[in-house]
Amino acid sequence: MKFSFITIIYFICAISHPAFGQVKKEENNYIYKDSIKGFSQSVFFETNKQSLFYRNINSFALRDFDKDSYTNSLKHLRLNKISLTKKKTIVPSKEWITLKQYKGKFYVYHPCDFYHFYKVSINDSTFIDWTGEGAIANRIVSQRKINDSSFEIITTGISEKYRTIRITLIDIARGIAIFEEITRNKSPKYFLMIMADKIETVGFIVNNCETEKQFELNFERPDFNKLLQDKF
Repeated sequence: MKFSFITIIYFICAISHPAFGQVKKEENNYIYKDSIKGFSQSVFFETNKQSLFYRNINSFALRDFDKDSYTNSLKHLRLNKISLTKKKTIVPSKEWITLKQYKGKFYVYHPCDFYHFYKVSINDSTFIDWTGEGAIANRIVSQRKINDSSFEIITTGISEKYRTIRITLIDIARGIAIFEEITRNKSPKYFLMIMADKIETVGFIVNNCETEKQFELNFERPDFNKLLQDKF
């Protein structure tokens, strides 16, 4: 079968156009490609919700380092005769992940270095802080539901003897809340958090440093007072 020159050119353009379009779309997903040092690093918007980055950020399995810190925090409670009592969890989710604000929008962030990454899990007896130091279990002393969107948990543990965590839902549909941490003789700390099973309702930024630890993406500090006023 013979084809004219025009037909062949048309066929090549037809099959090439989608590929070029896809490449252009992928390029637009990048915030940075390669670092100043020349080592392999990329920061990008992850759109594949089945990716390993999603699974990695949403894992609450105790790894070796987490097991050590978790066991140590429980040992502290036992040595100080702080017993755990089981009570039904009152908060709307048992697992929470930190949210970041970038150019006015909220994102889950997969960092280059997980040392500064923070997430929370809550069970029937402990409030667990997942930090760069590992998983740390705190006894839930008391908990109460203030209203349909506000909750309060008081804890004690190896890091803080007295701590109050106030959880205020500011976006119920997307599972977004502000955690206010109050401890003695310290200024309150605020964390923007999202329910772990709802992270797909916001964007996702990945900082993939393949060869060595490098810079983290700079984020904006949320206006927590305004977010609390404008909650919906």
